[in-house]
Amino acid sequence: MNQSLKDRQVKSNISRFICFRMFFNARFYYPVFALLFLEHGLTWEEFGILNGIWAISIILLEVPSGALADTIGRKRLIVLAALCMMIEMLALLFAPMNGGSSVFFLFALNRIISGVAEAAVSGADEALAYDSLKSAGREKEWGDVLEKAQKFTSLAFFFAMMTGSAFYDPSFVNHCLSFLGIEYEFSAKTLIKAPILLTLISSIVVLIAALGMKEGQSKQTKHTFGKTIRLSLRTTLEGGSWIWKTPLPFGILLASMVLDNVIRQFLTIASAYWSVIDLPLATFGLVASGMSLMGYFVPRIAKILADKRTPAQNFFLLCGLLMIGLWGISEAIPYWGILPAVLLYATMQCMNYLSSRYLNEKAPSDKRATVLSFRGLSTNVSYGAVSLLYSSLIAWIKLQGVNPEEDGRTLSDQDSVFVEALGWFPWYFVITLVSATLLFRLRFRKKNL
Repeated sequence: MNQSLKDRQVKSNISRFICFRMFFNARFYYPVFALLFLEHGLTWEEFGILNGIWAISIILLEVPSGALADTIGRKRLIVLAALCMMIEMLALLFAPMNGGSSVFFLFALNRIISGVAEAAVSGADEALAYDSLKSAGREKEWGDVLEKAQKFTSLAFFFAMMTGSAFYDPSFVNHCLSFLGIEYEFSAKTLIKAPILLTLISSIVVLIAALGMKEGQSKQTKHTFGKTIRLSLRTTLEGGSWIWKTPLPFGILLASMVLDNVIRQFLTIASAYWSVIDLPLATFGLVASGMSLMGYFVPRIAKILADKRTPAQNFFLLCGLLMIGLWGISEAIPYWGILPAVLLYATMQCMNYLSSRYLNEKAPSDKRATVLSFRGLSTNVSYGAVSLLYSSLIAWIKLQGVNPEEDGRTLSDQDSVFVEALGWFPWYFVITLVSATLLFRLRFRKKNL
């Protein structure tokens, strides 16, 4: 293949990779995610069970799917993820609104297929895009590509958050129709499906982008089913062994776990935090959308850090920023408490850029998707563990009792317990940071990251 043809293929793959990332991650139902379950007649207990099913699906399939991508081809896994996205949206569209076993079954199907999609795409899209650059001798451009992908994904997420919540609101939709001279009104029950329908349309764009990607012939080898399984298992073991023996990827996985799980736990409970710091309820969606827009600016900073500093220096810089942010949120200062939360969001986005860049630059081509899947597995397992710890902490605080007086404010019992739990976040982070650092030092006593 001549260089000009390679360059055209690279340009096409990179454009489709960015498009895929944008529309796959920007789900229009995210602003009303929990409400979507409840409005279909499901209970909070069923909501928890269903999301547990989703998490288990991802954890079980994360690494095997990466190994499969390295065995039968990344494009096939990417197309599978796109098809799964369509199926999971169709399951929600066909779900009736009256609760019951059929609704639970369709939502369970949605959660399982969603987990399959997340696992299938984990690492495969990045691996295909990076190897496209590498085949043309342009792998040094990966930092710029990753920056652009995060920027546009952030913009798409912001648009989806604002649009999804707007289309869920019947007063807004009907007002727009009236303004356009259309004499028709949608009921709230009808519009519950609107964010799902919009996401289904996005899934079609995702599938078109996936089908248009091109992959090297070496990744299109056909094997029997048995040989494919054996090769995938061997790739998994080889990928895990390579990470265990190599300082940089082992350190990156540890760093990702340390930084990711505590931030994700905060993001899970962020709406309760906005309430505790006295932000008006109407601003919650705007705040979440505004935080997502930081993804447009942070990758530029992360790229400069990657170019100018070592991985270890960047890790401890992010640790310092995160520590300041965690101490800040533990104080739950009215209104101003939003500032330390910004540090948490920025740290997460910076970490995502750096870990992806370092791993892609270091990982062998034939194991790239597998290695990236190990990153997803490690962060998901650590997040699951911290979620269980947080639930246990809440139960323990309730048994101990709390003082409802907080810096001159009188909080409800529920808010008092919540604020008390926030005070443990910095200490938990210090313990995990020290533990991870000691583990790395013990594993590689004579080597430097």
